[in-house]
Amino acid sequence: MRLLWIRSAVVGAMALSLAVPPWVLAANTKEVPKKEEKAEKKAMDKEQIKSFQEALKAKGEDPGPIDGVIGHRTRSALRAFQKANDLKDTGILDDQTAEKLTAEKRGLLSDVSGAISPRFDFHEMAKVSLGTEWYRRTPKEQTEFVKLFADFLKKAVVSRIESYSNKITYPGDRVDESYAKVGSKLQTPRGEEIKINYMLRRLQSGWKIYDLIVEDVSLVENYRAQFSRVISKSSYEELVHRINQKLSEFDGKLAMAD
Repeated sequence: MRLLWIRSAVVGAMALSLAVPPWVLAANTKEVPKKEEKAEKKAMDKEQIKSFQEALKAKGEDPGPIDGVIGHRTRSALRAFQKANDLKDTGILDDQTAEKLTAEKRGLLSDVSGAISPRFDFHEMAKVSLGTEWYRRTPKEQTEFVKLFADFLKKAVVSRIESYSNKITYPGDRVDESYAKVGSKLQTPRGEEIKINYMLRRLQSGWKIYDLIVEDVSLVENYRAQFSRVISKSSYEELVHRINQKLSEFDGKLAMAD
């Protein structure tokens, strides 16, 4: 069975819009000092600005189009957010404003950086990956498959991400009450940059990862397709056998490395 992983390894081994009249914008927009505006543009790229615009929108403000450009509507949204959070209403995306905007994001990142294995919802991932076959299994078989799938995923994917944890950056996220997406970029030893999006949902126990999107490929959906092919051509028992084989291969490689 091919392992999901980075690029080849991933495949081989995750209403009506009402225009605001210009005079309204002019009446509600304070002039931003050119010096501060220039420093602001120098400090951030377009993707970072988009991330802050999304954060403003998530907080109930109206930054206008999520386009990476700080225009009049984004300035107005920044001022409204600054006033609501007892910050100086400059309309400038300064350090204090950025810190306040990304507070929830930092909380999420603490959940998905470093030792991320405990943050995975292996039960949900195993269930979705198995597809309709999940409902044909007994509760005992379901429990056994979750454990088997979790062991496999930890060794095939999670351990590799954790080994690069000091070479991962988090350029953007989207958060609502129940679901979140945390974007990340991983730097490999060869200098390649790999895009990984963590898909999370909020449970009573906290935020849990239910899928990884690696280079626009869903890890769970990819496994689901692979598992379905094995089951349709052979059997569920054969799928379990193949996963166990892969686990033995991983253990053998680890023993050789030691």
